[in-house]
Amino acid sequence: MEEGRIADLPGEYLPGLIPLDVDVTHVLDVLCSGGYGAWIVGGAVRDSILGKVPSEYDICTDATPEQVIESFEDTIPTGIKFGTITVKSGDSQYEVTTLRTEAGYGDGRRPDVVEWGTSLEMDLSRRDFTMNAMAYDCSRELLHDPFKGKGDLATGNLRAVGDAQSRLSEDGLRIMRAYRFMDRQEKGIWKPDKELSEALIDNRAMLALVSIERVWSELERIVLGQNAGIVLARMNRDGVLPAIIGYSIPLVNFELLAEAPRDLEFRIAILLSSLKPLELNGILTRLKASNKVIKRAKLLHFLIHNTPHKNELRLYRKVISGEVKTHSTLLSLMGKDTELVDKALGYPKEVECLIDGEWLMAKTGLSPGMRLGRLKDWLYRIQIERGYTSLSQVETALCTITWNHGEPEDWPRPIWP
Repeated sequence: MEEGRIADLPGEYLPGLIPLDVDVTHVLDVLCSGGYGAWIVGGAVRDSILGKVPSEYDICTDATPEQVIESFEDTIPTGIKFGTITVKSGDSQYEVTTLRTEAGYGDGRRPDVVEWGTSLEMDLSRRDFTMNAMAYDCSRELLHDPFKGKGDLATGNLRAVGDAQSRLSEDGLRIMRAYRFMDRQEKGIWKPDKELSEALIDNRAMLALVSIERVWSELERIVLGQNAGIVLARMNRDGVLPAIIGYSIPLVNFELLAEAPRDLEFRIAILLSSLKPLELNGILTRLKASNKVIKRAKLLHFLIHNTPHKNELRLYRKVISGEVKTHSTLLSLMGKDTELVDKALGYPKEVECLIDGEWLMAKTGLSPGMRLGRLKDWLYRIQIERGYTSLSQVETALCTITWNHGEPEDWPRPIWP
């Protein structure tokens, strides 16, 4: 590999620390051959030290954004204002960010003043946590770790770079990132040191300055973490979770998450099971969760508190369909009886209506309209409930119901409950 400009701080020789493919090697070589410095930073360094293969590679350089653009054929000015250019190499894309200094965080999220720099040490000093403030020179195989992040990784210590109060007051999103980094999946929980612990509580009001989409993005990842119950319980105690959702959650809900599958809507339904449906809907709507997430979370939340009667199992199976197994898991986790729900699994979840409008008009003399449509729904419900499989059975049912009397708005429909 080409050797670029050497960093302005010492490094530890760690050969082969980061596995490189041809695409990322090309980006580093182009920058270094141009006389610039180029280092892998952040998550890729952290993951490599932990023995994981990085899922993405972020690169920092002393080349200005304009020089980065000039150096490559295919680039996107993703965040050029803050020095970030997306570089395409082969089938991959990499964020290349110019070394910089920052001043002022008037909006509690982004710096007021950004100046391009040449000091790797100064660039690393503005990062959030020590585990993320490391850089690797791939050509010289040197790890630059001025804040001892490697040691914190070894001991499971979550520590801010420099003064914790300052780091969190600069960017409220770092509060959410701190809780997410506490969950080290199979490695358990990494605890923040005393300074960071205090700063998380002291600066929680900063979350109000962060876009709700970013808060939700981090919260979603926390909820799906292997140790989500422990992390969310701490967020609740620290007053951070109530600041986000507007409610305090009973301790038992966090304990239940330890046994919950890694299913986002399932976990949301469990976490917020003590709240009313309208409260759940309000929280997810305000957090700008997707419509798909809101719809399914509301369904699962409803199912926690509702089970079918023994005479409506066929209809329940048809309407709830593939979520019946999920319902059984939810009830079991909550310590509730699953007998009827499990019995419903024996009935078909796919039931096609045996009649159509033409057949029904021929049998009844009705014209197209609400009365015809609602009568078809009524017969479809009877078909499902009774397990009818033939047209003659539906015709017999038609002869036994008083469809020529009453208001169609009051007729039964194929819905549950």
